Amino acid sequence: MGYESSLELAWDELEKLALQDCSISLLGEDYQVRAFERAVLLAGCRPAGQMQAVLILHYLIGLLRHGYHPRGEWISFKETRDGKLFWPAFQESAIKPLVQSFQTDPVGLVRRLSSCLGGRKLEGGDVAVEVATFPGVLVRLVFWQGDEELPPEASLLFDRGLNEIYSTEDVAVLLLAVVQKVIR
Repeated sequence: MGYESSLELAWDELEKLALQDCSISLLGEDYQVRAFERAVLLAGCRPAGQMQAVLILHYLIGLLRHGYHPRGEWISFKETRDGKLFWPAFQESAIKPLVQSFQTDPVGLVRRLSSCLGGRKLEGGDVAVEVATFPGVLVRLVFWQGDEELPPEASLLFDRGLNEIYSTEDVAVLLLAVVQKVIR
């Protein structure tokens, strides 16, 4: 998937917002943002993937414009603006692989959530884990194993305040990045 135009537009916007060089953590990895060079570097040495770079730049745009103000209200992707419209594609690309991974190795999945993303167990579902994506931006993964009557299921929840700094598409990409990191 090409993110070239998104990156170019984001850099243009960040130039207007006078972004300074900074460091930021995304999903347990440290990135350096070099505004003058228009570069996002993983661990300060190699270029970040385009998806990660777009997520970081859009996050920084949102922070500079509005700040991030968690509301303490946890919602699912369906509850975002246009979330219901994009739900079938999101379910296929994120929820379904997460459920399959949980079904085949629930203990291993929870261990990966804890070790690689610093997740902490919560109450909810059969298993619930909360992980940090960006500093202060948490995502909750809730799993139900299912039984004879109900199939296994998973939910990805985040604070409604994320909608103030991210578009629906950005939320989907962030949640997909969480899923991809966990099931790799």
